[in-house]
Amino acid sequence: MQQRCNLDCYFRTMKNIFLLILFTGVLQISLFAQLSGKVYDSEKEVLPGATLILLPDSLLTASGINGDFEFEGLEQGSYQLEIHFIGFQVKTIPVRIGKNPPRPLRIELSIEEAFLETVVVTEEHAKQEMSLAAEHFSEQFLEENRQGTFAKSIEKLPGISAINVGVGVAKPVIRGLSSNRIIVNQQGIKQESHQWGSDHGLEVDQYDVERVEIIKGPASLQYGSDGLGGVINIMPGRIIPANSIAGSVEGVFKTNNNHWGGSAHLAANVDDIFIAGRYSRQSFADYQVPADKFVYNSFTLPIYNNRLKNTAGEEENLRLTAGLKRKWGISRLFFSHYKLNAGLFAGAVGIPRSYILTDDGNLRDIDIPRQSVNHYRISLHQSVLIGEGHLDMNLGYQRNLRQEYSYPEFHSIPSSLINPGNTLALEFELETWSANIHYEHHVSHHQKLILGANAQWQDNQRAGFEFLLPDFRTFRSGVFVLSEWEVSPKWSVNGGVRLDYANNETDFYRQFVWDSNENITDSLVAPITLEDYFNWSASVGSNWQLSERWFIKANLGKSFRVPYPAETVSNGIHHGTFRHEVGSPDLESEHGYQLDVSTDWNMDRLSGSFSTYFNYFQNYIYLGPTFPARFSPLPEAGQIFQYRQDDAIYTGFELQWEWTMLPGLQLQQTADFVQSYNLDTRLALPFTPQPSLKHSLRYTLEEKAWMEEFFLELGHEYYFAAEGQYRVDRSEQATPSYQLWSVGTGLKVKINQQMIQLNVQVQNLLDTYYLNHLSRYRLINVPEQGRNVVVSLKVPFAGKWRR
Repeated sequence: MQQRCNLDCYFRTMKNIFLLILFTGVLQISLFAQLSGKVYDSEKEVLPGATLILLPDSLLTASGINGDFEFEGLEQGSYQLEIHFIGFQVKTIPVRIGKNPPRPLRIELSIEEAFLETVVVTEEHAKQEMSLAAEHFSEQFLEENRQGTFAKSIEKLPGISAINVGVGVAKPVIRGLSSNRIIVNQQGIKQESHQWGSDHGLEVDQYDVERVEIIKGPASLQYGSDGLGGVINIMPGRIIPANSIAGSVEGVFKTNNNHWGGSAHLAANVDDIFIAGRYSRQSFADYQVPADKFVYNSFTLPIYNNRLKNTAGEEENLRLTAGLKRKWGISRLFFSHYKLNAGLFAGAVGIPRSYILTDDGNLRDIDIPRQSVNHYRISLHQSVLIGEGHLDMNLGYQRNLRQEYSYPEFHSIPSSLINPGNTLALEFELETWSANIHYEHHVSHHQKLILGANAQWQDNQRAGFEFLLPDFRTFRSGVFVLSEWEVSPKWSVNGGVRLDYANNETDFYRQFVWDSNENITDSLVAPITLEDYFNWSASVGSNWQLSERWFIKANLGKSFRVPYPAETVSNGIHHGTFRHEVGSPDLESEHGYQLDVSTDWNMDRLSGSFSTYFNYFQNYIYLGPTFPARFSPLPEAGQIFQYRQDDAIYTGFELQWEWTMLPGLQLQQTADFVQSYNLDTRLALPFTPQPSLKHSLRYTLEEKAWMEEFFLELGHEYYFAAEGQYRVDRSEQATPSYQLWSVGTGLKVKINQQMIQLNVQVQNLLDTYYLNHLSRYRLINVPEQGRNVVVSLKVPFAGKWRR
């Protein structure tokens, strides 16, 4: 009877919150449009297989059997559409995307007398399951919402949040799912950076991001095991026109933590052989909080000068690109090196003590404990038109070196066993080889077929005097087929299936535990494992255009996720998690059954959409306290937390609307709500985001001769409390509600034909004290960053030469 009451209360709570926000009129905006049309010859016959390139985004598509084409996820602005077809003259059409969807284009090509015109092609948008909710944005969104990391900068989007450690380390969360349940693709290659760790951030230079696509929902069909929660696709950068040069210089300063940073970009294109490079560097000091103390286990501890000691850091990134465009397609070669060196709050390792929190007089030094990351990536990307199809191939190698530094005595390691001065507690060196290929083919003017395959191999080696995870190797592979049918001009359906094989292999390791007299008292053991996993996934979806201004999408999918070695054989204290974590070797694959439904519309002055989802997971893997309680043999580690599996539910919705109240004046509201529910414990699952309401009022001044753009924006965010059995797990603390205010302005001006872009933000305008439920420092009751003024200046440049 009690369980039924709990379930009834759970669904009643969800219904009440849903109705409350629904009646506020909060809908999800559709900020992006699509461009469509048909290609004909001079005799009015359709031209299948014509190449269409949308500039400056370098997006590509090919016309279908009946000559039709479509570009999706386009921002408002001006574009150039190039149409190529062998034997016909190249045609260029200016296109303007406004608030209302443009009418379908009717394009006629003229015969080329020489018949030798070179056809230029480039990459298309990363293919997504068309019936899933998605977000698209460009670097302008990041410039206007710049936070300490890429993951924090995109939190403004509905359904997106971030798990953070201070201001320099964060990882994205999509609809409550994170780590190995979402995929981050950079230029077609899945980023591998020990993302299983909740204190391991996303190793992305946010200044090196031009276009992003976020797929919210089950994407295992195309992307494999880790895509059951969603995908963040960081697209290749724009290719500048032939025989031109372009670039930019950008600087940023943040008052809260004396953050100085900059980024320089340079690109050149000579006869469609192009090169590009970017270098970014950020340096930040200990950050300030609106508090002079915090409470941990009933002890009050000081925060000197309102700054968290040892939260300074440095970030660097170098990226080089070379490639060429030819009539057969495009080829790109990428190299990047990302480097992070960041301190951990001195009270974050072991039990906080007053003496280690004392101000050392240096705000920028990076002391112990700290973490260091070096991420190297080299990848090759091929995009080729083959007949009436399009082939994409991505090959990549990554080397991720992660090092965590601490003192041996924090881990019960006798000093006699450690070389003097050695503070390397943990080291993980992960090497990853990846190969992805997919072919898109127009079977008929009503059907499109996509065939694909993925493979990945990893090798991880450990070092350091602390133990958490042994050496391991993993292999992932899969093949899939996806088809889309146009039932009628306003109704299309899609469906597909995928088969996967995976393997985990881990080595034996034993770490002894010592007492203060250097006697062995216990040991930590990781067993040998060799496990094979066979899985399948499938999806079916549909898109309906009910009218020119109203669309509905629905998707039903079956997804899966293979356990990672960190979940099966870990055994030790993990920095930043404040607990002893133990794996379970007998874990099985997760299986998800997921339903997504969304609708969007666009009227003259009001646009919006609504998305809802329901996810049922079998064998959901999570970390929870042992029951009955088992305690760690390591000092100050407390109760052991072990990976376990239960059936679970994730459900929720996202809403937002935008209303143009007056010319240039827009009001926008968003809301998102995630409810997790463990069907075994009858509690929420850990790290469930707090429900939120976000509002912004933005004024944009019309373009002038000397000024391209000016805006002024006032923002407000309200986060509901995370408390009670339906919002927090038994291992979590309740988090009170809070609200934040912000203000921002931006200006683009021309001085002697030179464009200059200035953005100013004031974050946490009222210097509000608040706790973030997804922050690692929430575990020790440390508040988030206080008031922060962010000033950025960007100077782009471009030029052409004749040959």
